[in-house]
Amino acid sequence: MHSGGKTIQLQAGHYQAKIVTVGAGLAELTHRNRHVVIPHKPEEMPLAHLGKVLIPWPNRVANGCYQHNGQVFQLAVNDSVSHTAIHGLLAWRDWQINHQSASEVSLTIFLPPSYGYPFALVSDVVYRLDAASGLHVLIRSQNVGDGAAPYGAGAHPYLTCDRQRIDICELTLPSGETPCAGLDFAAPRIIGQTTLDHTLKAVSLGEAWEVRITSPSQNMSTFLRSNQPWLQVYTGEKLGRRGLAVEPMTCPPDAFNSGVGLIHLAPGEAHQLHFLIGSE
Repeated sequence: MHSGGKTIQLQAGHYQAKIVTVGAGLAELTHRNRHVVIPHKPEEMPLAHLGKVLIPWPNRVANGCYQHNGQVFQLAVNDSVSHTAIHGLLAWRDWQINHQSASEVSLTIFLPPSYGYPFALVSDVVYRLDAASGLHVLIRSQNVGDGAAPYGAGAHPYLTCDRQRIDICELTLPSGETPCAGLDFAAPRIIGQTTLDHTLKAVSLGEAWEVRITSPSQNMSTFLRSNQPWLQVYTGEKLGRRGLAVEPMTCPPDAFNSGVGLIHLAPGEAHQLHFLIGSE
């Protein structure tokens, strides 16, 4: 056992993946021996939430403080720069293996009530490699408590074209609502010196979208597809701009306070999120 927990290796066709039980994390994904996501050694604690699953909220809660049903709750502030509670409560917990095969693994965890989040969840993550399409990821959570629980989910993979600097890669983003006109990548164009750490909103709820980066010099494209209403994109300065974080999310930052996109899981109710990562 190491800081990443246990390591599970998956294979299907020309795809290979390494999953770590801590954070139900994606430590490596390759296609024809080229990296599709920024990898990290399974025994190391990765920077920048690399590959982690984000439950019961993605992104940030301002000051770690929110209200629910008239009560004020205080979460641990674990991002000192922004003074926020970042990326949920399960990114550094060790998940248990439900079942595994050569191409699929299912991980599960129980999130007990705590002072900052007094709700009970059981969460599962399924990683499934398909030789034709790539890595399918399904994140599912069920409220096993007695009261409605505020909830959000996401994941934190970093797309890469075999760890090439993204400055020379082309980027294509969904033609959704963007915070400023300068970030229009609806038509593919070179990233160059553009710095991104932005939340994007899909135009139509439930409509499938794709983020793609392409390296013309390597004749390689990697993509992430999902149908979540929100996504975060980040040009990975903490990781030397060797990839682009593409985070499918159920809600935008600080949804626990704004209520935008926030899911209220009733007792016994479940929610699931799916996305696909592949390479062409």
